[in-house]
Amino acid sequence: MRQTLPMHIRAGVLLFLIAPLMAACSTPAPDRYYLLSATLNPAAPVAGQGTVIGIGPVTIPSHLDRSMIVSRSSSNRLEVNVGHRWAEPLDENINRILLENIDHTGKAVRLETFPWTSRDGVDWQIVVDIDRFERQADGKVLLAARWKLVAFESGDITASNRYEKVVDPKNTDVESTVSAMSDLLADMSVDIAKYIP
Repeated sequence: MRQTLPMHIRAGVLLFLIAPLMAACSTPAPDRYYLLSATLNPAAPVAGQGTVIGIGPVTIPSHLDRSMIVSRSSSNRLEVNVGHRWAEPLDENINRILLENIDHTGKAVRLETFPWTSRDGVDWQIVVDIDRFERQADGKVLLAARWKLVAFESGDITASNRYEKVVDPKNTDVESTVSAMSDLLADMSVDIAKYIP
């Protein structure tokens, strides 16, 4: 006579066998981390140039001030790209890349990052307020910002402008978006550098 296991035991054995498979299927993909990069080629420094330039402060909207990368799905709706994170705070990354890009223009003998002290001898300060910096619903990447060039000692604003430009990323993935963002920062850096004496 054939014996069968009680129903509750059979269910327990089945659960024991399929539990590892369920756990494997529910394991989330590891987060990916991104950084903006300086994309300008270094220029030769201008002979006799002794300018010291301070970069910052750089401000970003609070909706971008998060570890995950944000994009727009419409003019009024944002999407947080789960699993795609900035490797450092976005405002710090932007500040550092602006410094590298301005350095590559050959306009300065030395650069300082905000905040600095009066002993650092900064001649010109570049202040940047970013309004928009994300992938748009149409797939293009937008950078909209206001910047000013300040004579540090006197506090006089010697130049100011609004920068707004969109570019098409090479692909629809997040890495291509970040690359396009880097290109926009390089282009804005060139725009600012034109006004540095």
